[in-house]
Amino acid sequence: MQPTESHSDWSRRLARAWMLLVGLTLVSLTAVLGFGHAEAGLPAAAVALVASYFKARAVLDHFLDLRRADKGWRGFFSGMLVAILGGLMATYLIAA
Repeated sequence: MQPTESHSDWSRRLARAWMLLVGLTLVSLTAVLGFGHAEAGLPAAAVALVASYFKARAVLDHFLDLRRADKGWRGFFSGMLVAILGGLMATYLIAA
């Protein structure tokens, strides 16, 4: 069992997670805008989906506290994220 966090440690961890989420959002936005709105294409979609994976992991780990869960639960949620984002990428490729 992990030791409990102090309030200041907890606040710092959540602030870092929030900054990571903002940074990953900016990465996605830059990828799409860097290729142009309509011409964003496959590279921008791939960057956005990879950033989405890491954003979802940050929310699960830090805000829903999945980081304290067993490896089985963490693996299950990671697998579900990969399946969902893979399905979105497949849908994008089929539509294009």
